[in-house]
Amino acid sequence: MRHLGRPVVRATILGVLALVLTGMGGLGGSREEAPARDFRATFTDVDGTRIEVGRVTTGTDTTLDGDLGRGRLRVPFDNIERISFKPSGTERDRIVADVKLREGEPVTLTLRSSTTFYGRVPSGAYQIRARDLRSVEFVR
Repeated sequence: MRHLGRPVVRATILGVLALVLTGMGGLGGSREEAPARDFRATFTDVDGTRIEVGRVTTGTDTTLDGDLGRGRLRVPFDNIERISFKPSGTERDRIVADVKLREGEPVTLTLRSSTTFYGRVPSGAYQIRARDLRSVEFVR
């Protein structure tokens, strides 16, 4: 009788552990969330190629983050009409973004040149780094 108790206890512990570990799968993880709003834009690269994209993001975010003086500014895509890019001059890993806003005065931000813009085209996913862009024009 004493030997029957151990397998029952082991099976019970394993069953409880399996339930706990299975339940942890719903706590988050690798599922990528789409942005709440479908921002559409035309990307123009430095060679003059124009590409119309939907679901525009910078990573998983729908904002443009950059340095403004010694601080950081995050501009939502909702308020951006057009972004024009030009080299920073002395800093190879930085790029200057002239941001024309829908409301308010234009701002000039300094971005990492590796900042990546993502979008969807009929043939698949599209991505391009800021250093390879001439402009991004958002469709209203």
